[in-house]
Amino acid sequence: MRIKKESLQLAALAAVSIVLIAFSPQAKEGALHGLEMSETIIIPGLLPLLILFNMISKSTAGNMLQNALAPVTEKVFRLPRATGAAMIFGLIGGYPTGAVLTESLYDNSDIDDATAKRLMRFNVNGGAAFIITAVGTIILKNERAGLLLFASTTLASLLIAFFSSFHYEKVSDSHSGYSALPIAEALNVSTENSIRSVLNISACIILFSALGEAVKYPAVLSPIIEITGGVADNHDAFSLPALAFLIAFSGFCIHFQLFSIIKKINMRYFDFFIWRIVHALLSALLCFLFTKLFPDAAQVFSNYSQSTPIPFSVNFTLSALMILGCAVLIFDIDSRKRKC
Repeated sequence: MRIKKESLQLAALAAVSIVLIAFSPQAKEGALHGLEMSETIIIPGLLPLLILFNMISKSTAGNMLQNALAPVTEKVFRLPRATGAAMIFGLIGGYPTGAVLTESLYDNSDIDDATAKRLMRFNVNGGAAFIITAVGTIILKNERAGLLLFASTTLASLLIAFFSSFHYEKVSDSHSGYSALPIAEALNVSTENSIRSVLNISACIILFSALGEAVKYPAVLSPIIEITGGVADNHDAFSLPALAFLIAFSGFCIHFQLFSIIKKINMRYFDFFIWRIVHALLSALLCFLFTKLFPDAAQVFSNYSQSTPIPFSVNFTLSALMILGCAVLIFDIDSRKRKC
């Protein structure tokens, strides 16, 4: 079985290499486009925040934050208080901030693999800078639409964290939290780790952009493969709830970036993928409901978009079924036996 799996991986990589060589001019154009996105969106938008969030999480200042968040972290989500900073920064910082901070806690033995898996179920988010600024203000030219998308995906993450906590016992208030470094040392370590993470993200975006330009897959698949370029180039093909779905799913390019973390914490990619789908469905449903509560944002977006949106205007029955499906997935997966 292992030989067969490795053979398939080799065949896939060989096919990708052949495509990039055979269509090298197109691949070059795609790579340049990916590099431009990295220079204009990823590096200036993510790197400073990632350094800052990493530094706070690793420093003594982070202990103050974790103590302030402890009532919510421990009593509401039933997670160790050491995870508080990783959760809040993951929600607002954008992928892969939450995953990187989760990995840092795991590497420092501040959390075990079971807790790391719980965090990776919901702590993969687009973040405020990407969703509100990049997608809303810059791409959609509608900040209100960006706020609505951010609220939908963030609330979906919090709901997953809350409802999936029912199968876990309450965490003791006496938990000591995570280990802390002096501020100067935390800055050095955080800068090095953050640069490595951003370079990894940029490299993946360039690779997937090159492949996308060479293969020319349909616009509907583009954000599923690579979320940043896919949304930037094809946003007028999607409704707001559809965009919420895609942003929450995050794209296989992001998944690819997180493979090493997923493997390190002994999490199966299938489980990670299922929770991405749950998050995406719930985000789309919440976004649909928000468009009914705040029709102005949806109307402005509708006037801006010229293409017919991909259907995501669900009726009440389908909405109820989507909620039920998400709940069933959450409780079914959570009911499995956890590792000791």
